[in-house]
Amino acid sequence: MSRIKPAFTLAEVLITLGVIGIVAAMTLPTLIANYKNKVLLNQAKNSYSKISNALLLVKTQNGYDSYADFFRPNTTNDELMQELSKSLQMTKICNAYRGGCWTWKTKYNKKTYYNGQTVYRDFRNNTSAILNDGSVIMLDNFNDTDKGNGGWFNSYPKRDSNGNIIKDENGNDIIINSKETRCGEIIIDTNGAKKPNQIGADTWSLRIYQDKITIDSFPYNDNLSYENYQEGEE
Repeated sequence: MSRIKPAFTLAEVLITLGVIGIVAAMTLPTLIANYKNKVLLNQAKNSYSKISNALLLVKTQNGYDSYADFFRPNTTNDELMQELSKSLQMTKICNAYRGGCWTWKTKYNKKTYYNGQTVYRDFRNNTSAILNDGSVIMLDNFNDTDKGNGGWFNSYPKRDSNGNIIKDENGNDIIINSKETRCGEIIIDTNGAKKPNQIGADTWSLRIYQDKITIDSFPYNDNLSYENYQEGEE
């Protein structure tokens, strides 16, 4: 009487499972990271569309000729946020220096240094609001003239490719002065307080000009580029 032999021995099964486990361990982190990045990208696209449409509605309903008529001189950020709330659903508005909406610090897209240590950006004292989808926005009016082109010079320290401030021969920061052409800016954290809270990941800057709105450093090739780091690293 013949005996039926098993298709695989126990050793073969264990080896196969081990190989599957190794492959999964190698590929699963990449798959998870790709999925998270896809979610972040979709959130960024949705937020950009939502805010752009809200600003267009403000312009149309008020008969503004350009976005500079919304980001107008002698108007506070608090006043502009109240006006924007008529076209953009908000659950909470936080005036400047009151806090309560943007309650965390935000990482740059890559390590940025000041005095030899990594730093974050801090929007906690800016005029901000929580939207009905859980995202949080910060608003800033740049328009200091009636020409709608910003009307002021933006000064910032020159940095090297690693984010370190470049010094002159006397040890002073090298300062770059540039004419600001934006009327204003809206920064959005697409998932609110949830991590990573980082520019280029879940945090984006909407640059508002007289006749257009752009999103800063948006990866139109759908590849996010940001570097994880902690504040205070050397």
